[in-house]
Amino acid sequence: MATKRRIPLNKIENVSAGSTATITLPKDVRYHGILLEYDTDTLGGATEANMETEITEVRINIDNVTQRKFSAAQLFDINRSKGKDPVVGNGTKPGYLPIFFSEPQRETSFEREQSAWGMVGVNDFDIEIDIANNSGQTPSLKGIAIVDDVQEPPKGIVKWKRNVITVGATGELPYSFSTERGDSYQGLYLFEGTAGDIGDLLLEWDGVKMHKLGEYQNEALLKTFADGFSFVSGVYHIPLDMNHPADALITRKELNGQLVKVQELLATLDMDQAANVTVISEVVGIPD
Repeated sequence: MATKRRIPLNKIENVSAGSTATITLPKDVRYHGILLEYDTDTLGGATEANMETEITEVRINIDNVTQRKFSAAQLFDINRSKGKDPVVGNGTKPGYLPIFFSEPQRETSFEREQSAWGMVGVNDFDIEIDIANNSGQTPSLKGIAIVDDVQEPPKGIVKWKRNVITVGATGELPYSFSTERGDSYQGLYLFEGTAGDIGDLLLEWDGVKMHKLGEYQNEALLKTFADGFSFVSGVYHIPLDMNHPADALITRKELNGQLVKVQELLATLDMDQAANVTVISEVVGIPD
């Protein structure tokens, strides 16, 4: 374990309403997290609602390939699920968007550091922030990185895959998650249009039931047995690394003495409302 330092992010460009700001990050350190500081002259300042309106999408890229994609609202909810409430502004002080690479829900410092993002072999590391034009506001953007000097490649990083599940009717709806890359699944976040849209969810790993809980059962699970996690209304969250040490759901298995790809990771959603669902899958592996 190396001493962690806090360094300012100096290469921030194109910060204006209706544009995409870009932060170019140094590559001679290992990253545990990024803390983006946002402010705006919109009435009320960088409140949670204003940040969610104005920061419509953030993309974290390694070598020009997006490893995470999320809105401010999705980031706040995922962080809340890991026990980290947003730090918001009020017209005097700014608001903040914390991006965790060392996973905060893991029980020990050693476990958390396993998911830090090393930079050995990386040519480009940057963050893009889409800033909406909210009646011509003047935004500002700063940032710090929490780093150490460990030199290692980005192995076992947690990537976020975001997709929209199109829901045309109530009732059961199957949805398959990719197993092609051999990444492991750490968690699934299904963002409902309205809390309770998903009445029940079954997750199967090559036919093996991994999870089958109704809306209220899943809430109770998160509030009791899922150590390190919190329940967030409007998000059907399935933690898949509820082990100590943390161990995500693999997409390879042994068959006749050989390691083969899991053929299917299938979710069956029982929809109480015909409303689309946005899913963010946390997958652990090497960069895409």
